[in-house]
Amino acid sequence: MGSMDVVQVMMCRRSTNYLVEPAPNNDEIRTCLAAAGAAPDHGRLRPWRFIELRGAAKTTFGEILVQALKQRCETSDELIERERTKLDRAPLVLVSVASPTEGKIPAIEQVCAVAAATQNLILCATALGYGSMWRTGQACYDDEVKDALGLHPTDHIVGFIYLGSLAAPLRPRGDVLVPFHSWEPG
Repeated sequence: MGSMDVVQVMMCRRSTNYLVEPAPNNDEIRTCLAAAGAAPDHGRLRPWRFIELRGAAKTTFGEILVQALKQRCETSDELIERERTKLDRAPLVLVSVASPTEGKIPAIEQVCAVAAATQNLILCATALGYGSMWRTGQACYDDEVKDALGLHPTDHIVGFIYLGSLAAPLRPRGDVLVPFHSWEPG
């Protein structure tokens, strides 16, 4: 992809449903984590953690996702298989975790800091030439899933971040209108 300025990176970043090898290597992951660590962080609490799922760890964790799904609801064989293999959509998955600490900084601000850190990580991966997808869903809120990752009950899974190389070129995105208006007292 070559060198891009930050505006180009933000404008070309897209989620993609399927990513292939190669994934970012360890040095590139460290660069992405350094970018994550530059996120706004009221109180300098650094409430973020990222857990790597790669190779056999993804397969094992897929079984944990299946067990958690079965505990949450009655489901079909098709949905079970989809849950089991969903991490296979990318060679690397990072679990973005918010670990808020009690104190004067509200927990919501700490979770927002982790979301900003996650976006920085994704933008850095884009600048390095990789594709990404930020996924959430019921597994993010499941105590069994959190426990399997060694998380505290007050921790939050902000998302599953899929990383890898693009399997196909991304389609250009049209302009996205963001609501904006000036406030006037009245």
